[in-house]
Amino acid sequence: NVTIANNVSIGENCYIQSGVVLQEYTHIGNNVTIQSGAIIGGDAFYFKKNEDGFKKWRSGGRVIIEDRVDIGAACTISKGVSGDTIIGEGSKLDCQVHIGHGVVVGKNCLFAAQVGIGGKTIIEDNVTLYGQVGVAQSIRIGTGAIVLAKSGVSKTLAGSKTYFGAPAIEARQYYREMAAVRILAKKR
Repeated sequence: NVTIANNVSIGENCYIQSGVVLQEYTHIGNNVTIQSGAIIGGDAFYFKKNEDGFKKWRSGGRVIIEDRVDIGAACTISKGVSGDTIIGEGSKLDCQVHIGHGVVVGKNCLFAAQVGIGGKTIIEDNVTLYGQVGVAQSIRIGTGAIVLAKSGVSKTLAGSKTYFGAPAIEARQYYREMAAVRILAKKR
């Protein structure tokens, strides 16, 4: 019960579970696992507003899944509009992760459940996004960054730091601000 469209390539030693959809021009490397219900290469959520509402733009890119990637159940990875969506070697996606059009995910990234990444965002190597992190479109998250659960990333983040909140800021700063608010509340 796997659907494989035209011009799809699948590497060696891949495990693709039932209900997976691989849309046209998807490229899957070696030793990739894709769990049930994942949709790889769906059209981008890309519309132009006009007088009559919205006109859908054609998605002309591909999805490239590099070697040793694990993709959880019910993930959706949109193909790029004019370029490719890339999931880097060794990256791991939990269930129900959404990757927007033209996103580039580096090597050895870890995304927990319900992470959503807007189109054309670049995620560098070794980035961890915990559950329900939302990432805006067209930004960059630096190498080794960690974004804690339920955070909202609305601007580019430097690497090798831990972030929290909505909008996401360095976690240490966020915790200091929250402690100050508690102290102020007690003084009233």
